[in-house]
Amino acid sequence: MYIKLFCPAKVNLFLEVLDKREDMYHNLDTVMQSVNLCDTVCVDVCQNDGAACNKITVRCDSDKVPDGKENIAYRAAELFLSSFDIRGYNIDITIEKKIPVQAGLAGGSADCAGVLTALERLFELKKEHERILTLAATLGADVPFCMKGGCAHAGGKGEKLSSLPSITPDYTFLVAKAGMGVSTGEAYSYMDGPRNKKSSEALVSHLRTGNISAMCFELYNAFERVVCPRRPMVELAKEVMNSSGALGSLMSGSGPSVFGIFAVTDDAEAAHEQLIKLGYDAHVCFALM
Repeated sequence: MYIKLFCPAKVNLFLEVLDKREDMYHNLDTVMQSVNLCDTVCVDVCQNDGAACNKITVRCDSDKVPDGKENIAYRAAELFLSSFDIRGYNIDITIEKKIPVQAGLAGGSADCAGVLTALERLFELKKEHERILTLAATLGADVPFCMKGGCAHAGGKGEKLSSLPSITPDYTFLVAKAGMGVSTGEAYSYMDGPRNKKSSEALVSHLRTGNISAMCFELYNAFERVVCPRRPMVELAKEVMNSSGALGSLMSGSGPSVFGIFAVTDDAEAAHEQLIKLGYDAHVCFALM
């Protein structure tokens, strides 16, 4: 049994960090959108000659991502098999990376979601989808969204999802990794002090009415105030996008990737060319429904 899936990156149109939870995660107010910058995950499943145990292998074409047990895709497969008491199979996972690594674009979560989705289909467990989403949340806050895709508001640590209308392909996204990121743990450590917190209510309202220009005025990421002073390439990427005609630009996740939303594809292409010359890992793409 074999399946091949394209696993999209996500960007955060809005991201506010709320209170710290007992499980050491933070509650979030965030809006996420899938874009067609995708990794490819291939999962091959075959019976293991009657053996009682499973054998899982993971290979990735990027030297920035570990193979084997250190890869979140391995953990996803292991959790799936043990949770449904599935034994005696070889699970062979191959990952082709296109999503920049450690970039705030949920590349690892997308791969993890791809493995869970593939195994759900291969073992014909569609009726267990909600349980699988619950398992996904234990692997990472972005994994349930990566399984659903499209556009959604997320609460809790990111697992409480409410679907929203996606940004249509009439608009073009430009996504650029802006150098090395600040570690997620370090970024979150700056979020616990007193500060004024914003709400996603206005952005969500504009999304629902399809007013993307107005929505772009509400783009917000609480991590920017932490990351931008430490990573000048983040602010430079935003400046290039905005000066090229972006309706708005924002850092995604805890960075260092930046995205811009353009009404004119040629403007996005022009900004893309500039960023490539400046050494950014940049990609023109569009939102997925």
